[in-house]
Amino acid sequence: MVNPVSTGKMAAGPVENMQPAVLYKLIIFAVAMAVVPIGTYYVVLSYFTKGNTIASAIAAIVTANLVLIAYIVVAWLEGPPGLPPSGKGVGEIKKDK
Repeated sequence: MVNPVSTGKMAAGPVENMQPAVLYKLIIFAVAMAVVPIGTYYVVLSYFTKGNTIASAIAAIVTANLVLIAYIVVAWLEGPPGLPPSGKGVGEIKKDK
């Protein structure tokens, strides 16, 4: 026998209370992920290594990883949604009441 899992309702739409700051950070880091490594490659190729493509590629890889690490750090410091700005957890808020 087949047990129907769906109740026939449509899935919920996207979350409407998404903060614009999250989207701005994502856009900024996406642009940085595209521009910074390519820019680093050509700057290092032209001004520092005078044609050494291996050193330029290594510099571009390092900067791509730095942008990625920066995004992870910013996301980590932002914290999960729903926590109060004071940084107190749910249990600590109940203790204060």
